Amino acid sequence: MRDVRPQSLGHGIHTIPAPLPFPSPRWVNVYLIERPDGLVMIDCGVDWEPGHQALMEGFASLGLEPEAVDTLIVSHLHPDHVGMAPRLVTEWGCRVVMHRRAATLYERYNDTPGFERWLAALARRHGVPPDLQPVIANLGPRPDFMPPIGPPDVVVDDGERIDLGGGRFLEVVHTPGHEPSHICLRDSRTGILFAGDHVLGRITPVIMYDAATDDALGDYLGSLRRLLELRIGLTYPAHGTIVERGAARVSQILLHHERRLAGMEEVVSLGPATAWQVMGHVFRPHLSTMEQRLALRETVAHLEHLKIGGRLTAFDEDAVLWYRRP
Repeated sequence: MRDVRPQSLGHGIHTIPAPLPFPSPRWVNVYLIERPDGLVMIDCGVDWEPGHQALMEGFASLGLEPEAVDTLIVSHLHPDHVGMAPRLVTEWGCRVVMHRRAATLYERYNDTPGFERWLAALARRHGVPPDLQPVIANLGPRPDFMPPIGPPDVVVDDGERIDLGGGRFLEVVHTPGHEPSHICLRDSRTGILFAGDHVLGRITPVIMYDAATDDALGDYLGSLRRLLELRIGLTYPAHGTIVERGAARVSQILLHHERRLAGMEEVVSLGPATAWQVMGHVFRPHLSTMEQRLALRETVAHLEHLKIGGRLTAFDEDAVLWYRRP
């Protein structure tokens, strides 16, 4: 198991593991990069006391001052990456930097009732049994660790550079798929890729059907192939351990999704099926409600990708979408 203590990684880079209130992942890797006049932080965890305390203790053990953080870069709009941002902005006065798409999506992040309505419609559309539809769509009270957030102070686009001083910079690599505004950051001095949730070492990020894009899985696979073109090496993910051979891990993830696509295509080859039915064949049984919600969205993302690519077609029957082989 990984040593989950704050560490200095060399080249002015440090990491603090911030615990999360979830069974998995158990923590998020918060990265700090020294600049001549301050610190840049990448991601921040959710807004709860154990996470905040871990950050403060981490700064102290590394001999760094929290108030030196003038820039917080958020890789994407999920609570374990952006949840504590409002609190840290208040405490430190730092600016928040995100991809341009986050400026158009943050209100959706804040709108739990709207998301529940969307989930209910998704469940109906994709064949969830009527008695389970309200269960799948019910998120419960919005957790305290996920306060509403405002728009980013600074938006960046693909290819832009975030200055680290002394001629060093982070290159923004827009990598949609896991979330539409997701970015990776490449260190110009070392070539290290700060990968957020895009490339993880032991697990693959969930790729969920998303109303903000026609083909979430296609976006993700395209983003992975772009990293192959960049020939990434040492990769610092937001969860889990450091990935020594980033391009090799990307190839593994691409193969994983091709196998999953083939498995879903095989299920549908036996006869027309809804996403809920395909999910039951592809994913393990006895999923929790949250796992069912994620598995359904991942299944729809894969089936829609197959449909867009012409490997499947779809038809409506009583307002439910059924997939079939051409």
